[in-house]
Amino acid sequence: MSTLERDPQIEAVIFDLDGVITNTVYFHYLSWQRLADEEQIPFDRQTHDRGMLGLNREDALCYILGDRQIDSSQQQLFLKRKNDYYLELINELNGEHLLPGIENLLIELYAAGVKIALGSSSKNAELVLERLGIRHFFNFIADGHSVPRLKPAPDVFLYAAESVAIDPAHCLVVEDAPAGVAAGLAAGMWVLGVGPYDRLAQADSILPTLAGISWTDILAKLMSLAKEHRLIDTPCT
Repeated sequence: MSTLERDPQIEAVIFDLDGVITNTVYFHYLSWQRLADEEQIPFDRQTHDRGMLGLNREDALCYILGDRQIDSSQQQLFLKRKNDYYLELINELNGEHLLPGIENLLIELYAAGVKIALGSSSKNAELVLERLGIRHFFNFIADGHSVPRLKPAPDVFLYAAESVAIDPAHCLVVEDAPAGVAAGLAAGMWVLGVGPYDRLAQADSILPTLAGISWTDILAKLMSLAKEHRLIDTPCT
């Protein structure tokens, strides 16, 4: 059964990190760009945004390398260098780097008793949330260390749902990347895309930003979508 065929009884919200909670996407790009420049690998922002959003670190490196072959030891060195560059960049990360609307939404969810989890491919998620000053809102963090298969596989979201003891059918995923949207849908969860429509067209609902958006607004939007879907799919008698 698709999400739109049932009422959105949301008991847990699982957030992606990069591009949803904070704009560390740009820090990742700068880190990959530095590595690519040092290794004389063709790379630019368009390449990053077109194919790397939502990928874990290993898959992102493969994407950058293309047909270029390296052995496993060199791969690990490349990954460590990229991560070191990233950690340098986020050294000054703080609450001012939260994306618009996210802090108010977390406060509303917390007050409403909705479980809050993270479902991210990042291996630095705990550190980032601590630096942003919002770690205390989260009941559980599922990240790049949690499961062997990352997005677009549904595993990280299913693991988060299991860890907060909420059925996937009652979870909402908030994502900004196609791989994350695919993962959320594969997990049987509702998916709210945040960003451009053309990038997130498969999500159940899409918002350009969370700025000015309340939890009540999101629930009302999901309920309206479910009702509209049922009306369209109900045959005339």
